[in-house]
Amino acid sequence: MKDPEEKMAAVIELSDRRPTPKEVPVFVPDGPPSAEASSKNEFWTVMEPMLEGLQGMQGQILTRLIHLALPELRRFQRTSIREIIRNSNGLPEEMLRELEARLGTHPARVRRMKWLEASGYIIGRDYAVRGAENARPGESGMIQGRCLVLLEDGRLGLIEVVGTWVWRMGLSHYDTLTTVGDAELIDPVRAVREFPLAGLITSLRSILFYDDSTPLGPPGPELLARRERFMATVKELSKATAAYVERSRRAGSGPA
Repeated sequence: MKDPEEKMAAVIELSDRRPTPKEVPVFVPDGPPSAEASSKNEFWTVMEPMLEGLQGMQGQILTRLIHLALPELRRFQRTSIREIIRNSNGLPEEMLRELEARLGTHPARVRRMKWLEASGYIIGRDYAVRGAENARPGESGMIQGRCLVLLEDGRLGLIEVVGTWVWRMGLSHYDTLTTVGDAELIDPVRAVREFPLAGLITSLRSILFYDDSTPLGPPGPELLARRERFMATVKELSKATAAYVERSRRAGSGPA
């Protein structure tokens, strides 16, 4: 029987043990980069202004135009983003609930996002209806799409839409059934990566130059000033784009 006064040997944790000299890794400096590696580095260095600088500049312009148009969202009927997207267009509500249940737990969690209850305006849209061209009455298929929504506080929401279509009345009509499959808040730079800038600017103009015959009355000096700044920015962007296109054309017509 061991003496209770006997001291136990110290336990050394492996994480605390210092490595021996033989165990220390030796890092050998790499030699000069190969010609292939140098070529790749040069390529991505040249591409950086186009990939980052151009989209960053476009994101800044989009931000400026959003701030000019945003106050006019109050002129529109307040409808939650969820109501805008989740539209059965005449199909039974039971079918919509069944579709949402089949999408799984991730879309169910997404649909509980609080910002989907806020009011918003769709400024970008990209939809694909699969198989409807040659459909017959009673046949159905898939809808996939994305929406870029401008919230009342200026944030941007990217929403993925999934759903089904059902052919009803012949060659030019079908009912749709769509719901939110995924959603996230994104920044303006991401927005111009996902949607053409020209289309986003057009949507913002439709907000800023909304019909003046509303209960809020005709445009006042402040609104007119914002409209002027909006148009001035668009004109400058148009000039810069024309110059960019011309320089790009020259680069494309150079030696092959």
